[in-house]
Amino acid sequence: MSETSTQKEPTFNIVAQGVRDLSFENKLEFGVGLGEQPEISVNIQANGKKNTEESYEVTLVINIEAKHKEKTLFLVELQYAGLCHAQNVPADVLPTLLMIQTPTFLFPYARQIVSDTTSQAGLPPLYLQPVDFAALYRNQQATTDAVGTA
Repeated sequence: MSETSTQKEPTFNIVAQGVRDLSFENKLEFGVGLGEQPEISVNIQANGKKNTEESYEVTLVINIEAKHKEKTLFLVELQYAGLCHAQNVPADVLPTLLMIQTPTFLFPYARQIVSDTTSQAGLPPLYLQPVDFAALYRNQQATTDAVGTA
């Protein structure tokens, strides 16, 4: 038998996903619309942690603040997590799967939760723009490297 046939195939699955934490704070008077288009700031991060030898949790952290003339109108804070199982995955490939591919898979679900939450609050649904998680990961790596060498 050859060496390659005795090696086990790598597997990677997202076995569970869901809301870890959700907070919505509406600072508007009830029944009063937004009026003018507010200034909306969105901050999205992807965090990962190892649970066991083959289990990882990846969490999208989404913070949104809508303001008009320095007055906060509403806040959304969402942590949407996925539980991943990785077996026989090469160490150099694992970060890409966890910090780019998994957030890319989870994002549409988190986006829908944000949209539903704002809509159910009587506001127009807020649709988040697609995110380039590869660029986000590279930026996080560059920041970590810069901090580590400073």
